[in-house]
Amino acid sequence: MVHSWSPSPAYGYAAILDPGVGSGLGRRAAEGLADMVRPWRQKFPAVRVTERAVVGPAAAELVDASRSAGRLIVGRRSRRSPVGPHLGHVAHAAIHHSPAPVAVVPFE
Repeated sequence: MVHSWSPSPAYGYAAILDPGVGSGLGRRAAEGLADMVRPWRQKFPAVRVTERAVVGPAAAELVDASRSAGRLIVGRRSRRSPVGPHLGHVAHAAIHHSPAPVAVVPFE
């Protein structure tokens, strides 16, 4: 499971001047990911899951992670509008560039 994130622009140069700022944000992102995955690990203990919280563009990180995955599952927001794209750029990039089979699952 990959959680890709970027520091808020509000941090500006703080992360450069104090590396502890960036590592603290990364640690909180990793802890949040572990908390989110914990109930699923307990419910499905036979499923092997690797967690990774990374800084960078989500699409590139997912495609990179899918190189060693058996399947890539990408969430997408549900759209109520009948016009316009129903997939975002992350799901679109995953479908076109992932070497693993991709499942796109809508969030409710």
